[in-house]
Amino acid sequence: MIRFGRPAALVCGFCVLMGSAVADSDVFDGLDPALLGAEITTVLEGAELACRQDPKKVTVRRCTPLPGALDSLGGVPVTSVEALFEDEQLAQVTIYFPESRFADLRRSVFPRFGAGMDWSVSLRAGMAGTVKDEILLWEKEDLVVIAQQFDGKIDRSSLIYGSAKAMAPLLKQIKSSPPGGTRDL
Repeated sequence: MIRFGRPAALVCGFCVLMGSAVADSDVFDGLDPALLGAEITTVLEGAELACRQDPKKVTVRRCTPLPGALDSLGGVPVTSVEALFEDEQLAQVTIYFPESRFADLRRSVFPRFGAGMDWSVSLRAGMAGTVKDEILLWEKEDLVVIAQQFDGKIDRSSLIYGSAKAMAPLLKQIKSSPPGGTRDL
């Protein structure tokens, strides 16, 4: 007769230990920009991620942190994180957080990248109003970083970084509106 009592207790005990080990970890602890180009196995040594194959591209895996892991960035709570691996190498990381915390992130994280290029635009809002969308770009040989105050939603900001190749489509989209220009949310 097989008994499940003890193994189940051990598994649950392990779950509790794992939950406390990864709680309140900073995204850069497991997905530091310096890891861009690293093999997926190397990244998984330092980050608790669940990965799945992209249904449209065989060479792409999309990974998200396990619950409680990589849940803040510079002390700012994040709403979601996705690491994109192309050909088994870390290519891009997308981090979303509440727009209300954009200023906090600017103070704590942005100085790490040095002086960014201001690519802010005005967003057309309802009733013929406009809102300034602060967009900062950092373009280096091996790293592109885009910080956007309003990313697709009025209450969502983002910090997205990756290789020049992985970031090219997003960079092209951002630069399609000139700095100071106007676009729709």
